Amino acid sequence: MEVLIKGLDYVVTQDDERRVLRGASILIKDGEIEEVGHVGGPADEVIDGRGMIAIPGLINTHSHIPMTLLRGVADDMDLFPWLQEKIWPMESHLRPDHIRAGTTLGVLEAVRTGTTTIFDMYFFEDVVAEVLSRLGMRGVLSEAIIDFGTPECKEVDECMALADRLVRKWRDHPLIEPGYGPHAPYTVSPENMEEISNRAKESGSVIQIHLAETEKEVAEVRDKYGKGPIELAHESGVLGSRTVAAHVVWPSREEISLLRETSTLVSHNPVSNLKLASGISPVPELVGGGVRVSLGTDGPASNNTLDMFETMKVTALIHKVSRRDPKAVPAQMALDMATRIPGDFVRWKVGRICEGYRGDIVLLNVRVPWWVPLHSVVSHLVYSARSTDVRYVLIDGEVILEDGRFIKGDEEEIFAEAEKASLDLLEKSGVGSLLKGVN
Repeated sequence: MEVLIKGLDYVVTQDDERRVLRGASILIKDGEIEEVGHVGGPADEVIDGRGMIAIPGLINTHSHIPMTLLRGVADDMDLFPWLQEKIWPMESHLRPDHIRAGTTLGVLEAVRTGTTTIFDMYFFEDVVAEVLSRLGMRGVLSEAIIDFGTPECKEVDECMALADRLVRKWRDHPLIEPGYGPHAPYTVSPENMEEISNRAKESGSVIQIHLAETEKEVAEVRDKYGKGPIELAHESGVLGSRTVAAHVVWPSREEISLLRETSTLVSHNPVSNLKLASGISPVPELVGGGVRVSLGTDGPASNNTLDMFETMKVTALIHKVSRRDPKAVPAQMALDMATRIPGDFVRWKVGRICEGYRGDIVLLNVRVPWWVPLHSVVSHLVYSARSTDVRYVLIDGEVILEDGRFIKGDEEEIFAEAEKASLDLLEKSGVGSLLKGVN
């Protein structure tokens, strides 16, 4: 199967030289990019690239996809009341059908906003994996593990067993990379974090964990254990080159060194952190200290979208103002955080448009006012582009979004199933709808 994307205005390769090619074409054969440049000849499928630019598919390194069902039910709240009064009561009623509906909506949203690989840590991850594989989405999926249980398991040993099963079942799938998700040091004991680490290392699996998200978390962990969350995770063996640490808003200087020394990937979630008033992660210090930093949206209940274009722009802007330095996070750095850097973390060759890489490609329409005049493609991608500019999405060389149309399912049916599942959770939990009394 050959796909030719012909006559693009620009191709943002994200190769080592960060080349942007003008008037180029891309040939994909059996899911792999075979040639980039002046490519011609016949192909099984030809996409007219005129008026569009190609970028590597964006990589969202922290999300809770099924939380699309909780979008907007608990806004303008502090993190812990948000969790304890709204989110956890609703989540306690989650069942596989809810997860299926929420994940399907989340995949639709991610694809329509230019994401081709999404990291997820939640419950019923086997169902999440089934949905992603059916819809052709690439996913790094970790079963959430909490000492006091989850909606899927009553106690921590059962949670670990579910994660083991996820790893065994999905480890050889071409689109799914399974792993373990110890929730955080305030919900998982050091002993259990160590056990999870051992299981992950034995199977070569990824670990996803929330670390140092709020000042309150850091203070509570220090009071209980005499050290910060990142240091505690390190001593428990959780940090490492196969670990994603989400948030990292309040690391100490010593903990930044630990993240660098262990090659841990940090997932920066600026929109969620701003909305929950958790703080601004010291990304310039992390990058300057040699830490790998990627970007994530967090779940749709705390963002409230899975829009990585918004995440790139917010990332570039907030660090400029917080450091009073317009060069703190340049556009190219933000784009790297959404493509190359997480692409080097996963087992697939993604995050670049280069020969030998997988055909995960997003095409954006640039025949819109906010792209004109086009003096800098990378600058426009971060500061001007909107996710609604996305016209085509290919994953593993397969067209998933065609001229703005999701071809893996009926959008109206997806919306209806998600709304039905969300209302069911609201009724069962007693949280209630915000639309009561609205005419």
